[in-house]
Amino acid sequence: MDESDAALLARTALGEERAFELLYARHATPLIAYAQSILGERGLAEETLQDTFVAVWRGAGGFEHRSAVRTWLFGICRRQALKRLRGRQPQTAPAEWAEGVPSTDPSPEAVVIARADAAAVAGALVTLSVQHREVLDLAFGARLSQTDIAEVLGVPLGTVKSRLFHARAVLARALPAEVERTAG
Repeated sequence: MDESDAALLARTALGEERAFELLYARHATPLIAYAQSILGERGLAEETLQDTFVAVWRGAGGFEHRSAVRTWLFGICRRQALKRLRGRQPQTAPAEWAEGVPSTDPSPEAVVIARADAAAVAGALVTLSVQHREVLDLAFGARLSQTDIAEVLGVPLGTVKSRLFHARAVLARALPAEVERTAG
């Protein structure tokens, strides 16, 4: 039976390298994908992953069990990635992301997204703001719950729901144009 993340982290806090290696093996792939989605470069994402696990090694004993270990790891990774972004030109989100209240019903936009092929989605993703890409990465790439996403991002749950709603809408609007380009 696999050890829980909490047990591995507790053993890591005691200096057990094997537990640390298992924690790394279990979480490195989604963390590097998340870092790359924030930074846009594989090399910077790899450096961020290294910094993340250095922080985990050093801070394992300080884990307070207020969240899942996985959520804690994504929070550390996010902070490390944002440190690397300092000094770069900040991107601003379009005003429409803050409009309206998200619906829990599947929308026409969600149907379009579900039917689009991966290449079209990848092309449309580049049209999204950083906030929209990040929330989609955490929800669909890392498969974190909305509550965990709110904790990682340090924002209220309602903000996460709003960002997800508007990210899907912006992505869905971008997809028809992207599908036409790839088909033509």
